[in-house]
Amino acid sequence: MHRLFSVTEIIAAILTKDDGETALLQQCLQVNRLFSHEAVRILWRRCGTGFPPTLRCREPTIGDLVKIAARDVSRAQYYANCIHELHFLYSPEDWPRPLGDLWYNCFLDLRFPALDSLTAGSGEMDDVGQARVFNEFLFEWLERPWRVESSPNLKALHLVLNELYSFEGIKGAIWFINFSSILSSLSVDLSFNIWPLALLKSLAALPKLHLTYSEGSTISGPDLLALAQGCPELRSFQLPAASELIIGEPCPYGKTIDDETIDEFARALPKLEVFTFGLENRSTLTYKAVVSLARYCPELNYFHITADIFIPDLIQGLEEAGKELGAAPLPSVSFMAFYLDEDIQHKYGDIRSLASRLAPLTPGLCEFSITDGSEDDDEFQLQVDSVACYQGMSLLQA
Repeated sequence: MHRLFSVTEIIAAILTKDDGETALLQQCLQVNRLFSHEAVRILWRRCGTGFPPTLRCREPTIGDLVKIAARDVSRAQYYANCIHELHFLYSPEDWPRPLGDLWYNCFLDLRFPALDSLTAGSGEMDDVGQARVFNEFLFEWLERPWRVESSPNLKALHLVLNELYSFEGIKGAIWFINFSSILSSLSVDLSFNIWPLALLKSLAALPKLHLTYSEGSTISGPDLLALAQGCPELRSFQLPAASELIIGEPCPYGKTIDDETIDEFARALPKLEVFTFGLENRSTLTYKAVVSLARYCPELNYFHITADIFIPDLIQGLEEAGKELGAAPLPSVSFMAFYLDEDIQHKYGDIRSLASRLAPLTPGLCEFSITDGSEDDDEFQLQVDSVACYQGMSLLQA
């Protein structure tokens, strides 16, 4: 098959040319995954859910599937069999009848055998009563028997939980633990204050975890360590994602979290490759946290943290770790970024020399970033970038 047929836009253009025949689209369900995905998307739009012409190009939602199931459950199951990505989120236009209406019950028993990505949750809702009813409906659906048996391909799970989902509710309904043996990525967005990380320790085989906390939230050192010790297979831990750190999204407060906490955290996760960690108080951690990651996480490739990093101390600590290890302490790191306090006034002296000393400690470094900090921190970043660029050119010539 020509490689052009692996491009989603090309497939979509072919299948929508001259309002492609429904019979052709049904045949495309059997070609391959890409053809099937596009054919289902187009067929769904034609299934009689009453799209206004102005909304013809919008993506179908779970509310549209409910409309189909209300008319013909078997027809809805036909589409559900081919759905790979599902968003179960609330919006008034997608849920036209009052929540709690028996009209929605026909949807509860649909199965999704091809599902590999699920986003579920209520997010922020103005009407407290509606939010509570929607949560009850959502988690009744999620706790149905189809969970693992009928969705064996589910790999990515994204939960959006609001403040109405209480601590007791979370603890009593961590249904997604049943997916622990097959999930490759779990993401949780929280719009309320305290949510114990230790609840996730049962996801022992989970390799990727991404958590987003709301402003004013708190995480504790014991919970962070319970999570790390319960999930030894973690390769990616983001709290929050680097993109959220960069644009200044709220970070949680750290309770009893310090360099020793990160030292124990690193010891528990020797396979860690990606680590982004942000706290509201950026001076909670120091260079010692980075040195611990260097000592115990040899596969670390990408990290971005909030910390009070004094560069000479960092380099000396990494040099000492390198002597203990008998090798470069951060051999796999390609991206390294620090988010410092704005009012820090660092003075480094011979900045170019410091940048040269960092180079052999991070032989694979491609991108280095310092946000805020002092003028000397900015100059150090420029010098590191210059050295990294020179190293890259030397490798290409070799």
